[in-house]
Amino acid sequence: MRILLQFAIIVGICLVGEFLHKIVGIPVPGNILGMVLLFILLCLKVVKIDHIKDVSDFLLKYIAFFFLPPSISIMAAGDEVLSQWPLLLAMCVALTIVTMVSTGWAVQLSVQISKTIKLHRKGIDVKRRAKVGSRESR
Repeated sequence: MRILLQFAIIVGICLVGEFLHKIVGIPVPGNILGMVLLFILLCLKVVKIDHIKDVSDFLLKYIAFFFLPPSISIMAAGDEVLSQWPLLLAMCVALTIVTMVSTGWAVQLSVQISKTIKLHRKGIDVKRRAKVGSRESR
């Protein structure tokens, strides 16, 4: 019975995401909205990890199985995919570069924020420190 309840929680959150997409008109796919909603509920501790742990572990264990239908569909549409291979290759290269650059910026920003928080906790005024540092470098 516990497994059914856990599965119902996950499916219910997915359905709320679909509802937000279709009825409210949020321009993000419903499954993505459902994942974001689940993340928010987990962060706010409205849904505890124990409430969905068994079903989540099962789904993650067999995640490769869920990629079979899309993979078979791509293979079935092989001629169409092959006719567009230059475009697909260009998109893969471009998106890889965009991902690498955005990841680098995100890491730099998080390191900078982390340093600022550490200095703030130590009682050092970050703006004043920046002014002093700029005077010393002249």
